[in-house]
Amino acid sequence: MKRLILLILCTVSMTSIQAQRGLNINALFEGKVIDKSRLTETLVRGEQLEAYHLTAFHSIKFTASEKERDLAEKAFYADMTQNDIKKDKGTLNSEMENQGGHLYYAIIEVKPDTPFDRRYICYQCSEGTHGTYNITLVCLEGKVSLQDLRRMFKKKI
Repeated sequence: MKRLILLILCTVSMTSIQAQRGLNINALFEGKVIDKSRLTETLVRGEQLEAYHLTAFHSIKFTASEKERDLAEKAFYADMTQNDIKKDKGTLNSEMENQGGHLYYAIIEVKPDTPFDRRYICYQCSEGTHGTYNITLVCLEGKVSLQDLRRMFKKKI
C-alpha cells in the first residue's frame, strides 16, 4: 500500500511539470520565485477535462509583493516574446489587458509539446490588501480554441 501511494505521488509530481514545461513561468510553478508553501496549486488531467476539450489544467494562485508581481509578469512576458506575441497587442490566438502600466489579464497560445494539441498560458492579477497582488497563472493543453476558452472562463474584476 505504501508503494502504491508513493507511486501515485511520484506520478502526480512528474505530471505537474508537463503543462508548463519549457516555459519561463515554470519557475513560478516549481516554487523558485514564490515559496511552494505560499502557492495554491490545482492539477487536473484525464477524463474530468474531456468535456472541455482539454488534456491538462494546471494552475497556481498566490499573493505577491510588488517585486514578486513584477517577476511573475516578467516571466509571462518572456514567454510571450518566445511565442512572437507583442506586449502592446494580441494576435488571433491571444488577448491581454493592462491596468496602471502592468499586465492585468492575458490568455496566449504558446507552442505545444505535440502537434496534436494546443497549449495556452493565462495570467490574471488583481490588487490585494496592503500593497499586495493576487495572481493566478494557468497552463492548459488540449484541442480547445481561444474562442472556446473565452466562453468557458469569465474575467474577474
